[in-house]
Amino acid sequence: MTYVRFVSGTNREEPRDQHGVVTELRMLRDSGTLAAYEVEHINELFKWFNEELTCPPFRKKRWSADAISWFKGSAQDLISRFRDMIAILEIHDRPVRMITTDDPGRILYEDEHQVVAESPEY
Repeated sequence: MTYVRFVSGTNREEPRDQHGVVTELRMLRDSGTLAAYEVEHINELFKWFNEELTCPPFRKKRWSADAISWFKGSAQDLISRFRDMIAILEIHDRPVRMITTDDPGRILYEDEHQVVAESPEY
């Protein structure tokens, strides 16, 4: 199985030093620099994902900072929609890169579309 993660940053930066797309998009939204229609679109995307993708129990489980989410490669419909978030970041000069792996680390959580895995590498 292939796992996919998107991070905000370039290939010159270490994945551990980069934010995931959702975190980066939240920071951009909350920065106060976006137009109202962009904030509305971001909020609509977040709402859609909250309805379509189960939120892993990060707070309840109190996982370490090494616990990160990965899409399963088979979740193409969600990955395709995730690219809408990526486009907003790229429009605002926040590059995004895709990382793929067959071994995301020790899997702490899994559902149909994603895993949360703990790995000091990522």
